[in-house]
Amino acid sequence: MRHFVARGLKRCGYAVETAADGEAAVALLQRRQFSAMALDLRMPGLDGMAVLARCKSLAPSTVVVLMTAHGGVVQAVEATKLGAADFLQKPFEIEELALRLSRALAVRDVLDDNIALRREADDGSFGPPLVAESPAMRAVQRDIELLGKSDATVLILGESGTGKSVLARALHAASARRHGPFVVANCAAIPETLFESTLFGHEQGAFTGALQRKTGICERSNCGTLFLDEIGELSLGAQAKLERLLQDREFTPVGGVAPLHCTSRFIAATNRDLQAMAVEGSFRHELLWRLQVVSLRAPALRERREDIPLLVLRKLAALRTRARRGPATATVDALAALSGYDWPGNVRELENLTERMAALAGDRDCIGTGDLPAEVRGGEAVSGPTDYEASRRQFDQAYFSALLVRAGGSVTEAARLSGLSRGHVHRRLKELGIEPASARLLDVSDEHDEANPR
Repeated sequence: MRHFVARGLKRCGYAVETAADGEAAVALLQRRQFSAMALDLRMPGLDGMAVLARCKSLAPSTVVVLMTAHGGVVQAVEATKLGAADFLQKPFEIEELALRLSRALAVRDVLDDNIALRREADDGSFGPPLVAESPAMRAVQRDIELLGKSDATVLILGESGTGKSVLARALHAASARRHGPFVVANCAAIPETLFESTLFGHEQGAFTGALQRKTGICERSNCGTLFLDEIGELSLGAQAKLERLLQDREFTPVGGVAPLHCTSRFIAATNRDLQAMAVEGSFRHELLWRLQVVSLRAPALRERREDIPLLVLRKLAALRTRARRGPATATVDALAALSGYDWPGNVRELENLTERMAALAGDRDCIGTGDLPAEVRGGEAVSGPTDYEASRRQFDQAYFSALLVRAGGSVTEAARLSGLSRGHVHRRLKELGIEPASARLLDVSDEHDEANPR
């Protein structure tokens, strides 16, 4: 029957692999990612219910359709409560199984899209996708698109607050694993005594207080991405365990006997200088080599000033959506002043300040320079370069980026707002490498809000 079903599904356009029993199915799940599984309920050894439980642990995004004889219908109904997408009673036509699989996959895709949209709506960060108008961020975006085609381990470096976790999520979203889990491990928050259990999990009775089996983050991230944030905070003992995992791609839960295969993609991030730490002996050279297959640098906010107006306007739009009121935009002068400040706390500082200004603005529609802290209002004079031409270019970059966003990408409207001729604005935009079309696509002002007309 297994070979008959496989041949029939292949004729329906599916790429199919078969497993003779439950143990073989679990082994396949540990090695590869599958969109769907057609699972018999009654099998020797691991039965369908046990395989279903392991599948939901190893590959939560894999759709499971159960096949059962008449006597197992009650059990199959119970299995749908545990995560099975559908069940089919034997005997059945191959076309019916193919239809059930197709329908279940379509439902999963809709649910995934809804979850992603809900995350976008609820997310207070500088929303999806990456804001990349500056040359520095465009280069990062190109690297992410290339790395999305690979499963190579990536080390993300950068100052605190530069959005390293945002880059990690973007890298996961650009990869073939985007439907798999994205699991975050904050290495700075894991006590050394619990590191092995947190990473690998533990069996029931493995130690005092282990009342039931616990799945570790390594197993939960199988077929997806495991993001190791603040990797530079790990102790040497924890580093050795992680280095062995990256080398062998196998791990054994605490108290366990049989090793499990790890199919996760690893992304790590830190604001520490790991090379210097390795030289002084506080970070293992071997682990650094395995983590740094590819390095990605998150640029500081002062290196991507062209993105600041868009970041601010996106944050204001997210806050307005959440609170259903508040400022929708900021004046050109305010955006220029924000772009001239050096932001030692990077994007995190900008996000916090924008939220504070929006809260203090109340029902006002627009944030102006009077809403900015004194140190930000004086940012251009205090923190700018001393060379005149460099200072002028820095100001123009910030000013014209903000002006163009405020004008909705229209050069004519930008000229009207600034009092400059259209030809001068067009020429200066070209000299600065600013694209009018990108500002139009990223305009977040409330165009259809009758109470706040543009």
